[in-house]
Amino acid sequence: EEIKDYAWRAKLQEQRRRESGRLANSAYDIASTAFYLQAVSNEGARGGSENWHNYAICQMLVHHDLPCARMCLLRALKLNPHNKTLISNFNALLQDEDYLGLSTTVQKEYGQALSTNFV
Repeated sequence: EEIKDYAWRAKLQEQRRRESGRLANSAYDIASTAFYLQAVSNEGARGGSENWHNYAICQMLVHHDLPCARMCLLRALKLNPHNKTLISNFNALLQDEDYLGLSTTVQKEYGQALSTNFV
């Protein structure tokens, strides 16, 4: 809940700065682009899972692009299926009422994705 509050307050502050003309480009858009490029270009390298995870969290908290966050978390999980932080954040995306609000788990989602060659 605390992270959601931080993200909400930061977005509100950015909106105020943009409306006042003090912010031309969104810092969140720049961060999203950087996280995406890092994830794609380093997918096979050490830390590739973290890159996809960072991009997913940005999509989830900032842009509220939940389908994209879900896909990126699946890609991260494929690279590091035992990462506890990744699993915890993916469960939050799947089960939290503010996000997808589903009654499923990471294990079920990941198993389904593997069986359909989604990731």
